[in-house]
Amino acid sequence: MFGGIDAALYNPLYLLLMAAVSVFLFVRLSPLGTDRVLDEDKGEWQGLILTIILVLFLGLRPLSGRYFGDMGSYNHMYKMIASGMETEMKGGDILFTGIVYFLARLSLPSWFFFLFMEIIYIVPIFLACRRLSKENQLILIVFAFSAMSFFTYGTNGIRNGAASSLFLLAITYLPRKRPLDKVIFAFLAACSFFMHASMILPIMASLAAYFVRNPKAMFWFWGGSFVVSLFAGGLVSDIFSSWGFEERLSSYVNAGGNVEEHMLKTGFRWDFLLYSSMPVLLGWFVIFKKRIYTRTYALLLGTYMYANAFWIMIIRAPYSNRFAYLSWFLYPIALAYPMLVMPVWKKAPGLIIGTIMLGHMAFSILMWYMTGRY
Repeated sequence: MFGGIDAALYNPLYLLLMAAVSVFLFVRLSPLGTDRVLDEDKGEWQGLILTIILVLFLGLRPLSGRYFGDMGSYNHMYKMIASGMETEMKGGDILFTGIVYFLARLSLPSWFFFLFMEIIYIVPIFLACRRLSKENQLILIVFAFSAMSFFTYGTNGIRNGAASSLFLLAITYLPRKRPLDKVIFAFLAACSFFMHASMILPIMASLAAYFVRNPKAMFWFWGGSFVVSLFAGGLVSDIFSSWGFEERLSSYVNAGGNVEEHMLKTGFRWDFLLYSSMPVLLGWFVIFKKRIYTRTYALLLGTYMYANAFWIMIIRAPYSNRFAYLSWFLYPIALAYPMLVMPVWKKAPGLIIGTIMLGHMAFSILMWYMTGRY
């Protein structure tokens, strides 16, 4: 729909756009020293323009289930409701259900529904990055938009993607002292939960990170999840599967859903684990070697690590990557944030950050190349 572009070209065109932006920023960042990296405004309007481009590009994509996974099912469901037919919608995601019924009963076309959901998915990420770093919001935005799961959860798992973005915005309010900020956090977290109930896990992880102030706790918990996974991983998967508090959370463990065939591999996923460990290793370096961290960073990293630890415990299960997304949506922010707001690198910080950004982008391209569609 976006200029008649073939649906098969959307993923590679998105990657090409983000790769070009990443290279452009790498050139700008490379010569910068610490003061300029942390304090120089990198440009607010560029991030806004990139956000608008991606909202329109992904939101007005063709109605294709072949290239965009669950989009075909959502389109069918939406048209049934718009025609006056009742259809069963799984789970208790009352906010998502309300949006579907509201737009469908207004007789708005299905393309408008997908555009609306893309706005809910992308705009909160933009707002969260602005709140986290005024000077480096553009770089944070590029890290977030170039993450390997960004495209998939904007075009396939749209319900989960929208929910995670609402929570990402919510968590930026939690470290603030004003009572109003706590109210906003609770409201956005509730919206996230009612958009997709699996968000109960990152919500609980954020509360654990907020109340447990000792940063050593999150590293012990994350490291301990390895031991549990190695010696009792099957038992933990069975326990998670038997819990009735959230049907889809269990279905991720039980191999339900529409994901790529290569994700069916079971066993201890060292490849996924290596990917997940990057923000953790950086966090250990920043907190314990450099001895610098902010309350916001401790909250972001702690939420990521607590949620990611639960995935490690059930890592052998098929489709565990869907469970991993309950922490992976925080991955680019947990990785980029400390480098952009704290003096982590004394020598050539711009070059180091730019190189990590290019590596982050290259990994997304590699995953697309290996799988055909991530």
